[in-house]
Amino acid sequence: MRVVTGRGRTGHWAWRVARALIVAAFALTPPNPAGLRAFAIPIAPDGYAVRDLPVAEAAEGVPDGFASGPLHEPQPGLEVIRAAFDLLRARYVQPIDAGSLIEAARGPERNGREEGTPRGAGASPSTDSVDSLWDMFASRYPASVLGVPDGANPAHVAVRRMTQSLDDCHTSFSSNYERDSSALQRSDAYGGIGVVVRSQMSFAPQPPGPVVTQVFANGPASKSGLHIGDAILTVDGVTVNDVAGSLTERIRGLPGTRVSLTIDRPGATAPLEITVVRGEVVAPLVDARIIPTDGIGMVGIVRLQTFAQPAFGPFADAINRMRDQGVRAWVVDLRENGGGDVGLFVRIASLFISGGPLAHTVAREGTPRTIWATSDLQSGAEGPATPRLVDGMPVAVLVGRNTASAAELLAGDLEDYRIGRLFGETTAGCFGTSRIYRLPDGSGVWITVSALQTGIGHRDVHRVGLEPAVTVLRTRADMASGRDPVVDRAVEWLRTRVAAPVTTSHVFQAR
Repeated sequence: MRVVTGRGRTGHWAWRVARALIVAAFALTPPNPAGLRAFAIPIAPDGYAVRDLPVAEAAEGVPDGFASGPLHEPQPGLEVIRAAFDLLRARYVQPIDAGSLIEAARGPERNGREEGTPRGAGASPSTDSVDSLWDMFASRYPASVLGVPDGANPAHVAVRRMTQSLDDCHTSFSSNYERDSSALQRSDAYGGIGVVVRSQMSFAPQPPGPVVTQVFANGPASKSGLHIGDAILTVDGVTVNDVAGSLTERIRGLPGTRVSLTIDRPGATAPLEITVVRGEVVAPLVDARIIPTDGIGMVGIVRLQTFAQPAFGPFADAINRMRDQGVRAWVVDLRENGGGDVGLFVRIASLFISGGPLAHTVAREGTPRTIWATSDLQSGAEGPATPRLVDGMPVAVLVGRNTASAAELLAGDLEDYRIGRLFGETTAGCFGTSRIYRLPDGSGVWITVSALQTGIGHRDVHRVGLEPAVTVLRTRADMASGRDPVVDRAVEWLRTRVAAPVTTSHVFQAR
């Protein structure tokens, strides 16, 4: 979960990879996912990570460039690095060793750490020591930033390295503060092909390239014959492995332009060539359907893509409509949900949870804060709530490696409150809250500002993830053939939880 100076989002290396892909995915337009910053790491419709609460917070001791309002002249790169350096040391959830940050800024070949230890974590040196370290770095800038790729901004490279050195999914560099600070509040159209792509590292055995896990209905990719389960080998003849970087950058583009993909498809004897004409795409935030199920009647399946504010209406409406159609059990699919806005998390969780704590955050100084289920979903008033939608019906929650931040929190709460049972794979382990702070040149830095725990279980699953009650894998072959063994196992369990059988052939689709 993130907050912005603030906004907020939620981390683990696997989620980083996933998020990058999601990005690639979601927009296959712009990159960079994130999560519940003040709760999660979500993916915005434009492919950028989605943060949390738009809470404007003054950044004490920050350069004038942090003031709100348009910036007309970029400030010197060294000032950008220093601002990020000071913010990380002052705001990060744990104390950070200044020397480690500066070494990280210089270049990856100069960094070393023991496995499992955050590179920048540690005791803070004295002010004199920090100033000496900084002066040494600054005196040789930009030469002090080693290995800068051709055409790259040395200051941005240095800040990105500092954030990456913390190995925290909620701490990252943003090239555009204004864009990313409001990403969770909107649902924008973008120029792309309309797919979600995940890293090949999310699959076993590992495929030869990033994998398409969603193809938006009636989108450019769908019309061109791209399928879920396809692994992307090249884009316009260039081999791609990094979803957040080269893949996303190459696939996104202006509507009407063409992009050529080489793909590996399960069952195919040779790579396939597909040309897609880019179009204007709006990523679906909610996808819902009803399936008739022998023995229990109708089961409602609702997939929530991200915790962005525009998703609440479609989510609540879909559940209401399906309930009115006679749904007697639910499948909530969070497998591709990377987190998002904490306010939306509270509203959605309050549809299931009848009052009580939803989360606890613990800031650097040790100050705890409890987030409660709300009885007034519009005003956010705290207090007991009456479940408005599920009314005690059984709920199966689908989770996976790309379930992060706010999505992990919702899944954990539903399990702790004994409302839902988890099916799928271990989640990303991207737990925490974060805020975005503006840097002098208009870029920004997301910083994890507090640890996160589930509401009544007080579980902190950062870097660990949630273990599902029932582990079920969905392979590329399953995707290519249209099979979903995770849904199948969930429905099997729901059959044991619903008493009177109902027969129906009705099918409802909501998008």
